[in-house]
Amino acid sequence: MKILFSEEEWYYRDLGLEDIEGVSYVFGGMRFYKSPLAELSQYYAFICAYYTMPHNVMLTIKFNSLGVRTILCSDGIFDFSNAFLNIMHRKYGLVQFQPILQNYFICVGKNEANYFCNGVKAMEYMPKRMISSERPSLLPREQRVLVTTANTSYFNDDEYERLFQLISDVLVLLVDKNVKFSVRFFDDRLLTDLNIMFKGILQNDVDQGFEETLERYSAVVTTPSSIAVVSMFHKRPTALLVYRDFPMFLQTGWMVPSASVFSSLLKDFLLPDQDRMKIQNSLYENYATENNLTDRISEVLGKDNTNFSEYRSYINKSYENMLESKFNINVEWYVRRLYRFFRKYKFISSFLNRLKRSIF
Repeated sequence: MKILFSEEEWYYRDLGLEDIEGVSYVFGGMRFYKSPLAELSQYYAFICAYYTMPHNVMLTIKFNSLGVRTILCSDGIFDFSNAFLNIMHRKYGLVQFQPILQNYFICVGKNEANYFCNGVKAMEYMPKRMISSERPSLLPREQRVLVTTANTSYFNDDEYERLFQLISDVLVLLVDKNVKFSVRFFDDRLLTDLNIMFKGILQNDVDQGFEETLERYSAVVTTPSSIAVVSMFHKRPTALLVYRDFPMFLQTGWMVPSASVFSSLLKDFLLPDQDRMKIQNSLYENYATENNLTDRISEVLGKDNTNFSEYRSYINKSYENMLESKFNINVEWYVRRLYRFFRKYKFISSFLNRLKRSIF
């Protein structure tokens, strides 16, 4: 039995993919988007992660026509603002995961799986890249707050201004109340502006992975991101910064729409209040699962396949013809492969992020 993965091996291994007995994996399958059906028929399943990539759409359509299982895999929490506003989706004229062409959708969160189950078989899992620990880490002896954001925490200047104002107000309050804290920001614009405002006193704790970093902190303030889920798993009181009008699946024990609200909840947040922690632990159950990526793939392989075809109109025929043209060269696949490789190196990753923002 052979499975074709559209993206590179390291990407899926990072999500927790393990070998399955009797199953062989082929990675980097995106490059086969122009392959004839006869060649693709050797595969028992097709798995992809990048929703907006035309190559993944083309392969999905081909595999669906063959009756081969097709699986879309998400690597983090679903966020409505990201789905609608992210420039990487808008440049294709798409909304993330609307519609889903694949037969199966492996995503983070039970509520999210229920939301996407109309027309697709959705199932939740926990990516290893989010939570690799088997149990929550111990709380540090010293009370210290970590203020952080998602890798991409704004999608336009208006959002940036709201985010900057809210974070700066929160930091001012922590300073005024003599609360020990550090920040963890990878966004150069945000970090530069905050350093100017706070005259370089901010300690930016970015040398280790998030779970290792979290061991030094007793509480977390963050924008909506997978970080909040990790923080809740490790039993840290977690406050979510609210600066958008989009609905959110993600909820934590404390919600912060303004500095005045944060000021009123600060004492209970730092202690923390045990009733509020019970609420947070209950909210975390939406994401808690024993199922990893390998478990879900094995489950799909054991199911009777159903060929879904109602969404094929999603592909514009002229776009299909362009992709199938003998003059078309899959340059984007090679560029993305190089980009993902160089992102491993922090100094290059920072440059690439600035370059991406300047281009898009």
